[in-house]
Amino acid sequence: MLLSRFRIVGHSMEPILKTGHAVLVSSIPYLFIKPKIDDIIAFKKENKIFIKRIAKINREKYFVKGDNIRDSLDSRKVGWILKKEIVGKVIFKLA
Repeated sequence: MLLSRFRIVGHSMEPILKTGHAVLVSSIPYLFIKPKIDDIIAFKKENKIFIKRIAKINREKYFVKGDNIRDSLDSRKVGWILKKEIVGKVIFKLA
């Protein structure tokens, strides 16, 4: 998937991304550079797509968190994300 559009459902990335916002996600940036801390990514876990921010990196594993830490299903519950689970980087927010 070189470029995909996803609609935000939930409050985990508020205030930057709110329910109803759409984002464009691209796999192209990670063809050239590695994901880094503070990147907002889309990843696939248990056949669902999640949008979160990278908080920690340990080799090819990524600890992701929602910006709204009180209401986020993230690595604190689902564990570290593998590089192969990353769909791409959020490159643009559509209102």
